[in-house]
Formats: sequence, structure tokens, C-alpha cells
Amino acid sequence: MGKKHKKEKPHSDQDEDLKKKEKKKKSKDKSAKKSAKAMTRTTAVDPEMRHQMIATAAYYIAEKHHFDASRSVEYWQQAEREIDALLGKNG
Repeated sequence: MGKKHKKEKPHSDQDEDLKKKEKKKKSKDKSAKKSAKAMTRTTAVDPEMRHQMIATAAYYIAEKHHFDASRSVEYWQQAEREIDALLGKNG
């Protein structure tokens, strides 16, 4: 009886707010990727650092596939390709 309810926005306003938030997040993600690419292309990466980057990438790839141990070599190879692409290496 004495409680006041927060006035809800019409659904179209809520949808618009959600769209704006998603657009902002995508923009941040793109900026982060561009920054990472720019940094790796201008900075030499020693073999140990490259190995660590590949190991980290392989972990996240494996995580997406629920750590299927039978595919660990595949995850590593995919990570190598991705990291080398980021580093601007052609293989």
C-alpha cells in the first residue's frame, strides 16, 4: 500500500536502451581487438611470449569445446594460427 513502484519504461524504450548497450559493447570489443593487433604488429614478441600466448588461446579454445582431450592438438594448432595472424606472421 505504501510502496511506490518504479515507473517502467515502455517496451520500445527498454529495447532501445538494450540496443544502445549492445552497440557500445561491440564497439569496445572492436577497439580492444584493433589495439591488440596494432600492439603486436609494432612490438617484437619473443618465442617464449608467443608460446605463452598460444597456450592461453588454446586453453580458451578448449574451454569452448568442453575440454575434449582427444582434440588438444587441434586446439593448439588453431591457437597457433590465430596468434600468428595477430602477430602478422604468415606461417
